[in-house]
Amino acid sequence: MLKIKSIDFIKTVYDESLSHNIFSIANIHFSNYPPINGALLYWKKNLSRSEFTPEGDYKFFYDMANITYYASVKFPKNIKLTRDQKQELAYILLDERGSIGTYSLKTHPSRRKKFNPKLSLAKLDFPKNFDIKSIPSYVGPIIDEIDMTHILDNNPEMSKQFIHDYCFWRYNLVKLHPTEFEEYLDYVDFSYICYACDQLNEQYLIEHLDQVDVSTLQYNYPVLSRLSASFKNYIVEQLRRQKIKINEHFEGEIELFIEDETYFSEYSTIHLLDEDELIDEDEEKFDFHFFEYDRGQYKWPGSEHMVKGIPSLACQIYDDMGYKKRSNKEMDKIFNSYSKKQMDLMCAVFEPHWLHRYREHLDWRIVCQYNGYLSEDFLNAHLSYIDFEALGNNLWCELSEAFIEKHINHFNHNQPVPIIIRHLTEELYLNYRDKIKVDSDLLYQYYGAIGNDEYERLQELLSE
Repeated sequence: MLKIKSIDFIKTVYDESLSHNIFSIANIHFSNYPPINGALLYWKKNLSRSEFTPEGDYKFFYDMANITYYASVKFPKNIKLTRDQKQELAYILLDERGSIGTYSLKTHPSRRKKFNPKLSLAKLDFPKNFDIKSIPSYVGPIIDEIDMTHILDNNPEMSKQFIHDYCFWRYNLVKLHPTEFEEYLDYVDFSYICYACDQLNEQYLIEHLDQVDVSTLQYNYPVLSRLSASFKNYIVEQLRRQKIKINEHFEGEIELFIEDETYFSEYSTIHLLDEDELIDEDEEKFDFHFFEYDRGQYKWPGSEHMVKGIPSLACQIYDDMGYKKRSNKEMDKIFNSYSKKQMDLMCAVFEPHWLHRYREHLDWRIVCQYNGYLSEDFLNAHLSYIDFEALGNNLWCELSEAFIEKHINHFNHNQPVPIIIRHLTEELYLNYRDKIKVDSDLLYQYYGAIGNDEYERLQELLSE
């Protein structure tokens, strides 16, 4: 085994003259092997089904549901590693560097060159007293005769040419990142943004809550697939309150829609590969055969203590959806403007830094039940705020068996506790079988979280 001592990421480059988009250059130091200097970490558009590039570099994908772009590593020619060794080391470098090119793809300057919203807007000849709601949100850039006739009948002051031009403009507008079209919101119905923009995140929706149209948002599958159960509940409540017909794709499975964040993943992207060619998520987790290294006590993506010169992608100024991370001062100003409803919805998506900063102002019942960022360390540091009954219903955060055992008496055992069942082990069940309420059918619902071996052992115990 080759032992990695440290990895230095020394540079970030964006050069459009290059065929590859290099996002980092790595130097790797070993304790039993000569250093490797100048490994290029890059991303590129995927144009073939091959697992390897023409140069023999292995392709890695940040999300196997979207293989439009791949990341890879080009090593110096003089290194004497096998292809399998290069593949494993490339994986380590990309994983250590943080989310593979995520924010760079979203915010790369070349995205802005294909469409200039300001110049295109200036060319539109708006009719007098134009109403942005006069053209339905479901109308795209290609308009059929029935829709065109309907729009013209209701808006005789509009020309057919203007309708075509305007629909094409707003179609291109919402393909931009939401932070890029913020200044043009007066010119486009927010219902259309809810319907057609696939880069909306939950915080953006919450901060524009008074404009959100749940009737169109319920058809935006890429966005729905990323929302928390808290916001999905809000959508369903609003649809029912406003007596709007619920999307037939989840009308009969509301509970599944709310609980499963992957429910709409099949709609979120266009697949370039056939379904049987996609790699299972579990297969992407490498067992290291050639390299070993110690990250120390810190194991967050990017392992910043090993990164010298620049921080990892995960810690830079953009998040993984391309939204600029806010300073404390910026966030304080926005937080103070939230309504009670906005503040409650934010409880589900605030990262630990913000949960701690605004701890005295948050509803911790909502935080405990819906927030997926909760960690064992964070909970231990905020025990006085924790609502264990609500935490028992959290389906997303990960806890250790030791934490659950330590606080087992704080949960409400008058009914099954989902967070305990998700983390249930043979030993935990044997120690607290008089408290933990679970049966074979309920255990099966949490099969994916429990794992096959533990599931089989627990089923045997339950059948005794």
